Amino acid sequence: MKKTIFVALLIAAGFNGFSQAKKKSPIDGRIYTITLTPEGEKKAEPVKDEISFALGKIKSPFMTNAGFAQPDYEYEVDSTSGSGIVKFTVEAKNNENQERFSWEGNIEGDNITGTATMRKKGKVVRTYGITGNWKNKKKPKPQPKAPVAPAAPPADSTTTSTTEQ
Repeated sequence: MKKTIFVALLIAAGFNGFSQAKKKSPIDGRIYTITLTPEGEKKAEPVKDEISFALGKIKSPFMTNAGFAQPDYEYEVDSTSGSGIVKFTVEAKNNENQERFSWEGNIEGDNITGTATMRKKGKVVRTYGITGNWKNKKKPKPQPKAPVAPAAPPADSTTTSTTEQ
């Protein structure tokens, strides 16, 4: 009897663990083509980049080239506007140089906007404005063609009717 209760408790605990699994982000798996525009600099050129969200992490070649690893991102969905805006934040650290790279942004529909800030020893070094579009959006599948109705069978001339005599 005790073994049965023990096994039942273990099974119940297992189901409870599955039900508390991390909820998948609505932007997980998305890739955005973005432009980082330096703010407050007169002759600075915009930087083209891609930002991807996968398995709770954010990846950007621009950030990687600056010496930052792929950090986790946090998000919240603001459904009060009716269109479901996803707000995200990211904090990447480079402990060797005491640098931080922060992202804050909004994703609404296919568009992404926000800011990215580089800090060194707590002081802002550079700030970028971010704008971009969803790159890997799946195109809607074309509607299947309507089935063609079979044509009426042709009249068979070999069939003869018999008449009674």
